[in-house]
Amino acid sequence: MITELWVKNGYVFTDNGFRYASIRIRDGKIDSLCECEPEPMTENNVQLIDASGCLVVPGFMDAHVHFNDPGRTDWEGIETGSRAAAIGGTTTIFDMPLNCSPSVTTVKNLHNKIKYLTSKSFIDYALWGGMTGNSVSCNDELSQMSEGIIAWKAFMSESGIEDFPFVTPGQLNLAMKIAADQNKILALHAEWEEEIKNLTTLYKKQNDLNERKAFLASRPISAEEKAVRYALEAAAKYGTSVHFVHISSARVVELIQQAKNTGINVTVETCPHYLLFDEEDFLNTGAILKCAPPLRPREEVEGLWECIKNGWIDTIGSDHSPCLYSMKNKDSIWEAWGGIQGVQFTWLALLDEALKRKIPLKEILPLGTANVADRFGIGGRKGRIQPGLDADLVLLSLDEITIADQQSIAFRNQFSPYEDRKFLLKVKKTILRGKIIYDDQTGVIQEKFGQYIQPRK
Repeated sequence: MITELWVKNGYVFTDNGFRYASIRIRDGKIDSLCECEPEPMTENNVQLIDASGCLVVPGFMDAHVHFNDPGRTDWEGIETGSRAAAIGGTTTIFDMPLNCSPSVTTVKNLHNKIKYLTSKSFIDYALWGGMTGNSVSCNDELSQMSEGIIAWKAFMSESGIEDFPFVTPGQLNLAMKIAADQNKILALHAEWEEEIKNLTTLYKKQNDLNERKAFLASRPISAEEKAVRYALEAAAKYGTSVHFVHISSARVVELIQQAKNTGINVTVETCPHYLLFDEEDFLNTGAILKCAPPLRPREEVEGLWECIKNGWIDTIGSDHSPCLYSMKNKDSIWEAWGGIQGVQFTWLALLDEALKRKIPLKEILPLGTANVADRFGIGGRKGRIQPGLDADLVLLSLDEITIADQQSIAFRNQFSPYEDRKFLLKVKKTILRGKIIYDDQTGVIQEKFGQYIQPRK
């Protein structure tokens, strides 16, 4: 049994930037970093990996995936989802409480999901808990659930899932108080339901308007902005730690930044599709790029990149929301499933784009590593390459390319807006707690070493 691993001669990403170093790993933990060649070793329990010419970065953490297990494995499942994530350099995911069936809104459903997922994942995982219009008044149930979840998730607009109803403005205040009392983060899908509902009714009646344009018009930035403003006021009132997911607009990010400056405990996530695609891509491509909030004009894409440069965006999550192709291939855009498949390509796409924009990787990498770990209370275990932490590593080559052809797609349903894109870098190896779980020559290992991450007490 290998108990010691050396990753030698790589350019290692640390809190102080990249440095040429070798990493000593013992029993799954980072033991030390040194700027020297490891001594020649002959022991049977020692393995060497030569990372010459590679960047060695922390394993990526995706705090926003829907792997749909149990109950909707034909949409994805943690086995295929985690395999795809590992190929893309992700070593930890946080699985959302909806799109599995039943949703994780009760203690029973949470415990059943924890038990069901055991030994099924290639990578480590934590679980979100759902706070809904039905469950927000069940205080005892929510109190018991809080012990097993990484954070709470709620929707301020229709979720599209029958057993996950949104919280009304009044219910959101109650959710804020509960999360604050539990010292738990409350993550929000922030779109104002009343505005969306009224606009959807309006635009569905306008038969002379292109359906795709109508869909975009039905979910404007103003609906996102109104929801965020309301939630920030509630967070300030109750002292709640709030995390806004998949924010699509630079002006909404700026609003959140202003709240941070006043002392509100708030963070913001955006997604790769908002940084790479725009509304013209949606108008041309259709349902494959349908999501909520929808894709925005090109100026918003550029604005989000400026927000990243300013340090205003805290995390990036894939919002991998898979489905059967038949759920996208509808006659009407209104009927098509809203969600984007991309967990395998998130960091290839983002780092490729950052390199093209000449943005230093040291400004991008924390958004999927240290920032995620710190925000969700597991920074003492994951997110950085430093002694004492889990040895979750990715070896990246900037001298090779990756082509996202259909054959290479590892998630269950092989379609994606990233298909046929070329990325000017390649994941060479993915290492989870000192074990090589993916190698670009041999693929993903058969054993599933993924562990359930217990939340902080």
